[in-house]
Amino acid sequence: MNLLKAPLKFKGAFILEFYRMNFLIVDLNITLDGHKLGFVQQIYQHLLENNKITTEHTFHFLINVPIAHTDDSGIKIHVPPVHFEQKNAVRKYREQWHYIKNTAKTLGIDKIILLEFDIYQAELGKESINSFDISGILFRPYYRIAFLGQGLTAKIQFHLKKLQKILLFNWSLRSPSVKEIFILNDASTVEKLNNKRNQIKYLADPAFDYKCQELLDIREFYGISKERKIFLAFGYIDDRKNIPNIIAALNSMGQTNRSKVTLMIIGKTAINYKNKLVSSLKTLSPEVQLIHKDEFVDDCQMQSLFAQCDLVLRMNINFFASSGIIGQAAKYNKPSLVSNYGILAEITEDYQLGKMVDPLNIPEIKAHFEDYLNNPWEIDGQAYYLNHNRAAFVSTLLGLA
Repeated sequence: MNLLKAPLKFKGAFILEFYRMNFLIVDLNITLDGHKLGFVQQIYQHLLENNKITTEHTFHFLINVPIAHTDDSGIKIHVPPVHFEQKNAVRKYREQWHYIKNTAKTLGIDKIILLEFDIYQAELGKESINSFDISGILFRPYYRIAFLGQGLTAKIQFHLKKLQKILLFNWSLRSPSVKEIFILNDASTVEKLNNKRNQIKYLADPAFDYKCQELLDIREFYGISKERKIFLAFGYIDDRKNIPNIIAALNSMGQTNRSKVTLMIIGKTAINYKNKLVSSLKTLSPEVQLIHKDEFVDDCQMQSLFAQCDLVLRMNINFFASSGIIGQAAKYNKPSLVSNYGILAEITEDYQLGKMVDPLNIPEIKAHFEDYLNNPWEIDGQAYYLNHNRAAFVSTLLGLA
């Protein structure tokens, strides 16, 4: 939908009349095991602080958890009375899409913004022309994923799964209602996936700011001495977080270096990973101080962790996409150790935000740990932080730039 109506001719002059857009911003799968909620909160906060936008347009949020909000004629919050409890993911997302579509029609929506486009691709491919446009963020584009395993069977399964992703993505593009698909931080993938309709767009993965009256003193709160370096593994903890190899690398260091490290593992653990994580943690050398918090932490404690840690660990296995963690580390000028493939490796190299390592190579991880302990790395993350701000993210996503 064009933001301007057709110009009206009056006494030889053209008068442009703004079209008041009606947006529906959607995430029906927010859970408190990560910081997906942050996208919703930050978009809402940006709109609230920019009165000019909300006087020209109306923004409806369709989300599955309530958020703190104030009354504003230009911003509305909608929480569905249903919970979409289907065990089968295909049925669940089909039900959600039908609910989203009906809500859009009821509210007279001009543009739907799906904060997770991936899960609705099968349904979107069925859509014909609607009264609303559709756009969204694709978190798991297939272009970068590569086979990192071993064995012919595993390789065949990988390529079949990748083919499925390609077909599903192309299917979603059949709908004339799908106008824009955003990919975080990855200009190369945008270029490779774009088509004649030029639907694929670049979106800066934002390093959000949170209003905190004061930050928690992490060392005092957790009893960490000034002599120790804090290695932080943060976020949703599952097998991709690579905790066993991190522990193996720490254990393989000499006793003196082990006694210099505090390993902080902060974030909700996947249910099917809890037993494996507990088993791994039991093997950690006693010289390494362990701080493990198996829960979602609020935004201010998250800021405290990134502001006061020393090295951020982002050596995920089989992870090729962007991550907000790299932005939080950059904001506080904290170096990151990341996997040597995927978009995070490119960003780390381009902005000099830390170092890269093969996440499966324990001796190599150990060498980087020892290098940091003996010669702490220093970075300047402000160029990345300034290029990935909230305003750029929201204006691009909503098409209000």
